[in-house]
Amino acid sequence: MAAAKRRQQMKSRLSTYVSVDLTDYAVVDHEDFNTALCWTPLTNKKHINEAKLLSYFDHFQIYATTPTALKKTVRKGVPLNQRAQLWFECSGGRTFLTKHPTLFDENLAEFVFPDPLPVTHYEAELDVSLDHLTERGVASLRRLLMMLYHEFPHIPSCPLLPAIASYFLLFMEDRECHACMSAILQSIDDNYFDCSQRSYAASLRTFQDLAKVLLKPVYRDVLNTVAKSKGEDKSIIFQDWMVWIFKYLPKDVVIRMIDCFMIEGRKIFYRMGLAILIIFHKHYLRNNREGLRTFNSTQLESIRQFVKFLPVSSDLLLKTGFNISGLSRKTMTKYFEHNKRLIDQGKLLYQFDKTTNAVVVGPLPDQNSNIVEPKQWSQIWNMIPDRFYIKVPIMLFTSAEHGCSLKTFYLKAADHEPMVLLIKTLEGEVFGAFVAASWERRKKHPNLSFFGTGESFLFTLTPEVERYAWCGRVAYEMMMKNSSDAGAKAASKFSSMNATDKRLAFQRTRTGSLENFCHYFMAADDSCIIIGGGDGYGLWLDAELNKGSSARCQTFMNQPLTNSKDGTFVCACVELYGLIDT
Repeated sequence: MAAAKRRQQMKSRLSTYVSVDLTDYAVVDHEDFNTALCWTPLTNKKHINEAKLLSYFDHFQIYATTPTALKKTVRKGVPLNQRAQLWFECSGGRTFLTKHPTLFDENLAEFVFPDPLPVTHYEAELDVSLDHLTERGVASLRRLLMMLYHEFPHIPSCPLLPAIASYFLLFMEDRECHACMSAILQSIDDNYFDCSQRSYAASLRTFQDLAKVLLKPVYRDVLNTVAKSKGEDKSIIFQDWMVWIFKYLPKDVVIRMIDCFMIEGRKIFYRMGLAILIIFHKHYLRNNREGLRTFNSTQLESIRQFVKFLPVSSDLLLKTGFNISGLSRKTMTKYFEHNKRLIDQGKLLYQFDKTTNAVVVGPLPDQNSNIVEPKQWSQIWNMIPDRFYIKVPIMLFTSAEHGCSLKTFYLKAADHEPMVLLIKTLEGEVFGAFVAASWERRKKHPNLSFFGTGESFLFTLTPEVERYAWCGRVAYEMMMKNSSDAGAKAASKFSSMNATDKRLAFQRTRTGSLENFCHYFMAADDSCIIIGGGDGYGLWLDAELNKGSSARCQTFMNQPLTNSKDGTFVCACVELYGLIDT
């Protein structure tokens, strides 16, 4: 009797958290969605004990030791009408929402969202499928990700966040989803999300290590040839194994995995990734024994295609993953921490690539710009060094309001650093520079002598987006990674240089320092400002902020920022922004 009463109370509470109409976010209608995702046990012989599952909700905390009984119960399957409650409780969302009941609404009202909403930085990190969301659902997800990005500026990278949040939105309102994601992000437990590129790279390599230890026949037949060809100690072979899961697996399987993720943490994804390898090995061996012996890196794509058209049932995939023995949290953590140390020591090479159409949606300036739209400002934010993500931009100077005077420019700039300089020409071209040093330093460097740091760079926004970093920084990174694919990608930036420019870019001292690279970052006096020097000025402006020029310079190895034949231009507007602490 007590259990029945408790069950009724819980169902009443559930209505609070599943009040969103799934037809707003899911691509199928409500009945089909319920049918597709409703709970079905892994075996007909055992059924979930609903009362037992509900009994955990008031006591279980996501950061406490996971109860074995709850883990086993959830693995059997969670009823659809209890999933939202499970996720809400186990993620810590309820506790977060209780402590911050108005945070979501306040931030939603204050945040200025670009229109149309661009692909966010978090989305760019992992190629996942969002085809389970409607257009409205995708927009809701991107608004949520933008808010989280600014609420947690110390977490500029979190590849799994968009995928997990997109499924949470199917079962709860935006406010509850925000609370759940915030609760996980603010915790100190890294068992759920990788909150840095370093951590994510370590996770990718850990999957490879676990396959080698736990799936020896699979590793021997499928991975060994690839590992040797890539340099096993320095490479991450499966850089897209997370994509197998979140882009190609059936949605009902992904949702069942998220059920377990709330209880077991990221270990469930390792289990499913390894299960994919086991099934791939079995089917590939059966159908292509000779091909397996010569399996190589160019055939890794075949695994992705295999997952896309998985020839086994969802239940069999889940069972295979759950039955992998030896995959303990202790083992997983051991390899994970070891790989993080390898990355720190430079012994594990990995380039974290972003999709080309992705932008970091940064905070908008305090005043509207006469030069760039919010989307273009996001493109600028995508270029700046990571350590400045926690800062916000303020407009220091605009020629539209303060006039065309270099003296006023210096007065408004004061000792702010770093800064972003924007220029729009009469021809409609938009370009500028990021400078890491204050213009006040010109007083210590008379006669147009140069100062500044290697974080400075030039950029163009219109007609094309391009960033020109200091050649010393780019070349140094290339040399440090010249044995990896990342080095080859970086080297392509210099493929169009002539022989002289290449010698300048790669010239180094015997000790490996960067002293021989051009350090002509910034120079200024009462007559002009210069950004980038060496056989030409990357960007030059006169004292009236009216005329300027741009040429190729050795410091940034840039192309002229303007398309005019002689490299000169006339300014339509000049703006300067400072990046300050919040």
